[in-house]
Amino acid sequence: MDRRTLATVLQLVGVGWYVALCIVGGTLGGLWLDGKLETLPAFTLTGVVLGGGVAFYGTYKMVLPIVKSSYGELKDDEER
Repeated sequence: MDRRTLATVLQLVGVGWYVALCIVGGTLGGLWLDGKLETLPAFTLTGVVLGGGVAFYGTYKMVLPIVKSSYGELKDDEER
């Protein structure tokens, strides 16, 4: 495995961790608020939805450069 491939794999692993942390963080934050305000499950569901939204947007922003660089490499290979 060359360095470029390893770098891409590590970036994608980081994206996976980011998604997991966003969703778990939103869920735990919602559970904490529900415990303080006794409103179960309102804030828990809100936290899951917000965490999922943040995870989706962040994933898009992180994966876009990877896709663009891969597309550039494919174009270079076709020109050779």
